[in-house]
Amino acid sequence: MTKLFDGVGREDAPFSSSQADRLQTIAVIALAVVILDFLISIGFIFEPAPEIGFGMVANNGVAEPTLNINIGMLAFSAIMYSLSAIFRYAALLQQLSDETV
Repeated sequence: MTKLFDGVGREDAPFSSSQADRLQTIAVIALAVVILDFLISIGFIFEPAPEIGFGMVANNGVAEPTLNINIGMLAFSAIMYSLSAIFRYAALLQQLSDETV
């Protein structure tokens, strides 16, 4: 995110393919966090060491196993990916406009 705002602060073109790539990278990282969180929660369901009460600690005291899906981060990832597509299209429109003039 800092590189994204730093590029705009340096008077670079805000709608460029490099900015779109940065937004897409942010979206992929956020999606990786969601997937990693989901896989970790699946690992806790199987209770690899029940003698230490791993399931009780992982599930906040609930006896039944639960799956954790971080909906907020998933939505953030979708929004960042959408913004990257919008920035990529805006860069194309900017290029066409520059070539016309």
